[in-house]
Amino acid sequence: MTQDSEAARVLGLVHGQVCYLQLPAAKRDRAAAFYEAVFGWQIEAHHPDFEAPGLIGQWVENRPPARDAGPMLWIHVSDMAGTLEQVIKHGGEILEPPVPDGPTRTLATIIDPEGNPIGLAGHAPPP
Repeated sequence: MTQDSEAARVLGLVHGQVCYLQLPAAKRDRAAAFYEAVFGWQIEAHHPDFEAPGLIGQWVENRPPARDAGPMLWIHVSDMAGTLEQVIKHGGEILEPPVPDGPTRTLATIIDPEGNPIGLAGHAPPP
């Protein structure tokens, strides 16, 4: 990310917006490969950093995943079935299969290769 694009990103932040995320990872390269392949996140090759739509962050090795506790990260997916196929293909597992959550949303939960629970939210246009 260039200094100009970083400045533009920071100036676009709104009070209360989630802007930085640290994800536990025993193997940062494995985590980076998973999120790049499944969600299209941009990976900083020589650092444990990533850039996702509207968010930057890093993988940290000194924090264990919390499978059954703490906040839950939910990622929007445009194709739930296709995303779940990619999750399995790249070393993740499906914890809870897709279920409807209201008339336009479908939710599923996965475990990434590092043991982090991640929520997937598919949004369909209203009928």
